[in-house]
Amino acid sequence: MKIAMMVPWNVACGVSIHAELLGRELVKEEHELKVFAPVEMQKVYTAPDEPFVTRCYSMWRSPELTLKDLWLDSKPFLESAHDFFVVQNLELLPIYKLIKIFPEIKRKAKTILVIHEGRKHCFSKDYLAFDWDATVCFDERYKKEFSYVFPPSKIHIIPYPAHPRMFGDKVAARKELKISQDQKVIFSYGIGFQNRLAPLPVLEKLSHSFPLKYLAVIHEIPYRELIDEAKARYNFLEVREEALPLTKLYTYLHASDVHLLWKFSQDPNLLVCSSAYLTLGSGCPILINDSGYAQDLGGEVFKFKDLDDLHKMLVQIFNGRKPDPRAVENFISRKEAPKVASSFVELFSRLS
Repeated sequence: MKIAMMVPWNVACGVSIHAELLGRELVKEEHELKVFAPVEMQKVYTAPDEPFVTRCYSMWRSPELTLKDLWLDSKPFLESAHDFFVVQNLELLPIYKLIKIFPEIKRKAKTILVIHEGRKHCFSKDYLAFDWDATVCFDERYKKEFSYVFPPSKIHIIPYPAHPRMFGDKVAARKELKISQDQKVIFSYGIGFQNRLAPLPVLEKLSHSFPLKYLAVIHEIPYRELIDEAKARYNFLEVREEALPLTKLYTYLHASDVHLLWKFSQDPNLLVCSSAYLTLGSGCPILINDSGYAQDLGGEVFKFKDLDDLHKMLVQIFNGRKPDPRAVENFISRKEAPKVASSFVELFSRLS
């Protein structure tokens, strides 16, 4: 099959994670993939682009811009010979430019929208000008929400993809990353370091009972003075500036005792914690705050309610507590990327 996707690629965001897990499986299955990706202005690329990636438009990631400010080079879209055209996260795309060429795209390919938006109000009448052959959502929550926007007969549930199991050796991983073998390592990565300052007093208390390292890997450091102050006060804190390709991310996970996901949200929108889907397959226990980001997660992760609960859960993990292995296996087996890719291929076949 010849498949094109319009989507972020090789950047640290949930839409890109979905696209990469799906797209790379399609390539493994020897489908012909073309990715139309944005020129990212505010994010660091996590890896060099593959030959099938063309960057040819801008995305709405800056409050200084509006959707009408975005640009799009139509030539790659119109010259590409593909049978299926998949768009992800429409609300951030240059829709006013895309709608002008959409009829031509639709004449030669079946069109599929993957819904990442968390509420139906994200779609104004401008978004509804697109006539999709199918829409994909992640679970029944999304289908219920968006059945008021799109014809239910055109909505298909395909789970957000989880990375397959990929275990590693902790001793070897720590040697590679130059991390002491004797410490308990709490790992965190991604953007928004300021959000990671809140647990530091709890971790300081924990450091009196365990030899501790809180290892935060950040794609780019925006608050160097803040980080320097935190490092001066908390000697167990280590911050590394690095954009992590998937293999390096898994090396860090294999080296760690726990992956701390600090994601507070009281947002009523539907949410999927892409970081959990991406990292659960490493075998490193995930500890996440019990908020909107954890609403579709169960016994495959640990959840904490507040800082006292965070301390208690970390002590239990350091003393050997593991997530429910059956829950982990069930989660990954139902949602792993190869199965999700197969579900998309089945959808494409039905649309043909």
